[in-house]
Amino acid sequence: MSKTEFTFHRPKIRKITNLFKIMNTGRAFKTTTTLHHLIKPTAPTRLQEHEKSGIYKITCKTCYKAYVGQTSQNLKSRFREHIRYIKINDSCLAYALHILNCRHEYGNIDDTMTLLKQINTPNLLLPYEQMSIQSFHHNNELIPEQHLYNLLHSNTTRHNPPDA
Repeated sequence: MSKTEFTFHRPKIRKITNLFKIMNTGRAFKTTTTLHHLIKPTAPTRLQEHEKSGIYKITCKTCYKAYVGQTSQNLKSRFREHIRYIKINDSCLAYALHILNCRHEYGNIDDTMTLLKQINTPNLLLPYEQMSIQSFHHNNELIPEQHLYNLLHSNTTRHNPPDA
């Protein structure tokens, strides 16, 4: 007996069932909306991720260590700022300092920038950033320039360009 699948909705079920009875044909029903399909999370695309704000990391393409930062802008805008600092030879940010002093490579946004935690409340940015920096430092995944920069500026008012 050959197997044929039909997708149909509730009002048509009775008509199709009666048709199969008349033709003396077996039938089985299978739903296309399973619990698995209903609760399965949809994966965010990289494009969507770069439109968000919060705590992020940029990974060095040479040594694979990371710079951790915060932004209330979207990640795409913030990434362009980091690259601009590198291109104009301005080492006011730890990531630019790392790339310029070590002569390491920086990559494109898709290869190097990752949103660690989306945060939409500005007063939560700094605590989450500091927690992430400490975590990366503890795991030896942080670029040394960032840890040094934070130590030098921990007793003074934090001076970073906007959204650093």
